[in-house]
Amino acid sequence: MKILTKGCISIILLLMGFVATSQEVKVEDQLSESRNKNIKHQLDFRFKGGSGEFEKIFFANVDYTPEARKACILGVAIMSFRVDCNNKMSDFRLKNPLGYGLNEQMGKFFAATEGKWNTCSDEKYTRFEIPILFTIEGVETGGRGYLVVEGKYPGFKCKGDAYFLEVFNEMKAKNKTKKALHALDELIKRDPYNTTYYDMKKEFLKGDAEETK
Repeated sequence: MKILTKGCISIILLLMGFVATSQEVKVEDQLSESRNKNIKHQLDFRFKGGSGEFEKIFFANVDYTPEARKACILGVAIMSFRVDCNNKMSDFRLKNPLGYGLNEQMGKFFAATEGKWNTCSDEKYTRFEIPILFTIEGVETGGRGYLVVEGKYPGFKCKGDAYFLEVFNEMKAKNKTKKALHALDELIKRDPYNTTYYDMKKEFLKGDAEETK
């Protein structure tokens, strides 16, 4: 019988973790691809000029603000709105708003689409939810969006996702709840469709509540 050394076991566990993470990334990519395909289908059907024209108007109205770049603001803002079959626009909301002037730009873009929608006869083409990834050149993040706005390098290095995950684990081990939650909330802001982060937060809060009893 072959006995594994401690070093071999560590390598095996590391490889198992890598495989699990790779599988999660693959699933997230598939979900993102499916989501983007549905959004494109909706826009091609409802927007005058299709998804290409929608994107053209978007990038004419939305860009990284200097404040957002200097503050290293990254994340996926989700535009939610309704355009009924008679082209009445309503219920504009931003899920996971990022601030620093970016919300106002997206509101301006939404207003710029008025009068540019096709009529319809099916309610399933009236509700839109469009994820928009704001990222900065050279920064590693797992966030995905239908539209991607990449800001130029601000002159200093912004933190990638791995940094905040490391901070979360470190603060969790030290029982520093606020700092751990701050790091985890940053990861959720950057990748709001990643259910793993929500599970981590749920488990963390559950464990913290049990410790304070």
